[in-house]
Amino acid sequence: MTINENTIKGTIEEAAGSVEAAAGAAFGDSKTQAEGKIHELKGKAEQAFGKARDVYDKASETVKDWAEKAPETAREAREKAARLAEESSAKVRQTVQEQPVAVLAGGIALGFVVGWLLSSRKN
Repeated sequence: MTINENTIKGTIEEAAGSVEAAAGAAFGDSKTQAEGKIHELKGKAEQAFGKARDVYDKASETVKDWAEKAPETAREAREKAARLAEESSAKVRQTVQEQPVAVLAGGIALGFVVGWLLSSRKN
């Protein structure tokens, strides 16, 4: 994880607040102790902000990378689809050439099934 300015400031603020609160407690100074706790909490908040900023920056980089790769990915998908369509078309042509009677029988059977389905809907 990247350490940014907010995380560093927050860590320093938290540590200083912790020391201040401990000194206030040691000397019986409740005002100093309370201010130390406030600084400690501010430090923790600053650290949380720094971590959130790191997550945002990383997510932003990831989205930019995806956006840059999108045209290439789309081109590759289009080429693959075209290649698969051509291969499928070639297999169909080969099957029709090698087994024309079986293909014709299958077409006739499919026609009867479609006709039967359509005619049964009229009733």
